[in-house]
Amino acid sequence: MFHSEQAQRKRRLVGASLLCSAFLLLAFGLPPTESKPSPKDSGGKGKLLYIEGASDLFANFKARASRSKIHIESKMGGSIWDDKTPEKVLVYNNENKVYFLQDAKAYLTDLNQDFLPIPIEDLDAPTKVQFDGRPARRYLGYAKLGKMGKQCVADFTCLDGFVLTPSAHRMWCRFLGLNRGDFGLPVLLTQRRARVVGYDDKTVKLGQPVWCRVLTTTKARDLPLQADSFAVKADWKQAKDKAALFFSKDGSLQAKDIDDFFRSSAK
Repeated sequence: MFHSEQAQRKRRLVGASLLCSAFLLLAFGLPPTESKPSPKDSGGKGKLLYIEGASDLFANFKARASRSKIHIESKMGGSIWDDKTPEKVLVYNNENKVYFLQDAKAYLTDLNQDFLPIPIEDLDAPTKVQFDGRPARRYLGYAKLGKMGKQCVADFTCLDGFVLTPSAHRMWCRFLGLNRGDFGLPVLLTQRRARVVGYDDKTVKLGQPVWCRVLTTTKARDLPLQADSFAVKADWKQAKDKAALFFSKDGSLQAKDIDDFFRSSAK
């Protein structure tokens, strides 16, 4: 819930920025995997988990996870998170070759503009399953939904064996909208979420909960950990704010950048 008009205005501004972000990514495509060299992740044991998937919320996306770092590419843009600086997420715009260090809480709020996750209160004992030839466990999560009482609100499958640091695991779960992480690494998630239908002066107006396909992983592979797996290119510029991230070519927004953007055609 929002408790001030200032918070309401902030949420609307975030929503507007997301529309710009989504348009840019739809117009110019997802960022590439090439990036500048960075020190090897000492906790990665020489490998990372690479997945490809689809989502009702994020469209098609790719992700790489080492023990302590996460790199995600989706319609929301590219983002890199490191548990050495857990309060920040590096988001980038491949077309303009700029990046921006965003507050992690704001980044996660951006992901829930249309559907708010319903917190899981209870879990059934997991069922052992296989996922893409790997041992995994399937969970059902429950919560009380007003007069409906206790209802299933999440159905998800987690890989066994691929272990992240506690903070990295928590970030992965928070990206998916899960309020807890006392299970393996989620790779499949269908979740009931409350649709955001509007705002009044102090609160978010919610519609009836609906089932959302949050994550459907279609490929999961172990790959060698490369020095360029979790970094942007060396010649990219740091943006001063999110507007500059979306529209500038050198990190500082200028009038010509806006003009160039609206003169360009979608590819």
